[in-house]
Parts: sequence; C-alpha cells; structure tokens
Amino acid sequence: MKKIIFILLSTTVAFVACKKSSTTYMNTATIKGPNLTMPACGAAYLITIHGIADSGAQFNTLPSGSGIDLSTATFPINIRLNWHHNTGNFCDTAVNIISIDAMANGY
Repeated sequence: MKKIIFILLSTTVAFVACKKSSTTYMNTATIKGPNLTMPACGAAYLITIHGIADSGAQFNTLPSGSGIDLSTATFPINIRLNWHHNTGNFCDTAVNIISIDAMANGY
C-alpha cells in the first residue's frame, strides 16, 4: 500500500513540477528605453505595444520577478505582456501611461 501511495505522490509532484506556464499574453511589445524628456506628465520608460494603433505608451515599473533591471538593461527589450491603461488622473490618460500586469521576456 505504501508503494502505491509513493508512486501516486511521485507522479503528482512530477506533473506539477513539469507543467509549463499557462499564461497567455495580450500583446508583444518593445521597451525602447528611458524617457529622456521626462515632461511634467510622463513616465520613466517608453514602450511600443505591437498591434495597437496608438502604441506610443509609457510606464514606470515592471512587475516584480520580471528578471529585468531597467537601470542596467540594454535596450530595446522584446517582451510579451498583459497591461492596462492607467486612468487615475489627467496625466495618465493625456500621455498614455500604462501599467504592466504580467510579462515574459522575448516573443
């Protein structure tokens, strides 16, 4: 009986450990680099989201665990991402500031 339980437990652990990420991403994008103009209404980094008509977006931070240090990164960086428009204040909507909810390197 212990042998059967051990086999079932081992199979379950192996299945969970080998499971690929099931995250699907909304778009691909290219992080172009720091926003060197830094106007009063603006964010720290520029990003082009592919497949979006108005793709000149800006953002301030990447999700934790992204594996990218924006202060030392070499640009451009290609990513896959889930994102949303910020709507908190005038600046967010005026200059197309987004928040990146989830991301993965490359596309």
